[in-house]
Amino acid sequence: MVEKCDCCDAAEKEMKNGRLVELEGGWRLNHFGGKEKYLGWLVLQTKCHRRKWEELEDTELKHLGKNIQLININLRKYWNEKYPEDKLEQIYASYLNESPYKKGLKGDELFKQLHVHIHLLVRTRKIYNSLECPKCTLGWHLVDKTHEFPEYLQISGTDDKKVRDLMKYLKGLLATKIE
Repeated sequence: MVEKCDCCDAAEKEMKNGRLVELEGGWRLNHFGGKEKYLGWLVLQTKCHRRKWEELEDTELKHLGKNIQLININLRKYWNEKYPEDKLEQIYASYLNESPYKKGLKGDELFKQLHVHIHLLVRTRKIYNSLECPKCTLGWHLVDKTHEFPEYLQISGTDDKKVRDLMKYLKGLLATKIE
């Protein structure tokens, strides 16, 4: 098994920049920075490189649900304080267990790039109003729609001030919450 992949590298970059939240049970939370990005698209991933659910250790499994619950509670709290005019309606979880496809990788080399991670996607009332299919759960359907989202949701990347503020807020509340 490889020790690092693109997900691991992204998490380490965010940690160096102070935008990664270390959670209990071997989990990490960072803001997604792909081309589909918008404020509130988070990624929860294992700290250690895990390619499949069955590779998770007992402590990782034990804390997964509680971590998602605490992220949900505190993300809603943040949204209510910061953006009361655009109610946070739902937080979707999407588990695809894929990393960016790298041309030329095949077989074992391709599968070594997989990393257990869950995308947590905020759905505000204004996001619902921007979508032709408001019940669409896959964030990748948003690639061509994020420019229609309210300006406050649009970000330039994970170094955007709005992202830094959100991650600082979550870091202060989540880093020590699980017993």
